[in-house]
Amino acid sequence: MAGMDNFVASARMNQYERGVHTPDFKTVEALSAVLRVPTAFLFCIEDELAEKILDWSSQC
Repeated sequence: MAGMDNFVASARMNQYERGVHTPDFKTVEALSAVLRVPTAFLFCIEDELAEKILDWSSQC
């Protein structure tokens, strides 16, 4: 749904999650659209701030 080839999507996501590779911003935008979260949410390290970003975005 994010435009990734199904054959490599799982491996790519695993590498992003482990910090081996970083997605480009186009990929981040696609993932945020599929997940229905703001792009800032995907860059957020602190859980409390991530929750506030989601709360804010749901009010828009």
